[in-house]
Amino acid sequence: MKADQLRDMLLTLRFELRRSYGLPGLLGALMIVAAALMCAEISSVDADTKEMQDPARLALAAKAQHLADTRSVEGDAIALDALPELFPRFSQSADDIAAIFEQAHGSNLTLGSAEYQVNTDAGTRFTRYQVMLPVKDQYSAIRHFLASVLNSVPNAALREIHVERPAVDGNILDARVRFELIYRSAQP
Repeated sequence: MKADQLRDMLLTLRFELRRSYGLPGLLGALMIVAAALMCAEISSVDADTKEMQDPARLALAAKAQHLADTRSVEGDAIALDALPELFPRFSQSADDIAAIFEQAHGSNLTLGSAEYQVNTDAGTRFTRYQVMLPVKDQYSAIRHFLASVLNSVPNAALREIHVERPAVDGNILDARVRFELIYRSAQP
């Protein structure tokens, strides 16, 4: 009942205003209200623009940004110095290789003879141990093996994978997987 009464009251108001001022008068009042809103918005934007153009404020903002960048660079340098300590020593390599073979056994994969290569670049604080594994199985088993190795050995990276299907109608794949295990060097 209240909605009907409100609608009747608004209709009555509309007819009374139209009768008193006419259609051009109502359109004029609407345009005056729109112009007042635009003036208020323009003055707000103008004040924001003047604040942004204030040279002292710009200098303070630039100085604050420079200080933040300096702190960020210093923090990055500290984090970079601490990075090698997050990696295990090379003495853990046998345990990591055992974990890779354990993951292969858990994925029911048959591994061929592996190839190993140790690289230590002069001037770096890391030793890279590359392990090349020939794998022969279905795609889902190989994918499960890769995911489980990367999840269980945090210092392992999948460096390369090469997959071939020997038979067109077969679902057994021949794959060569190269993992790179990263260790911190004994030298500083």
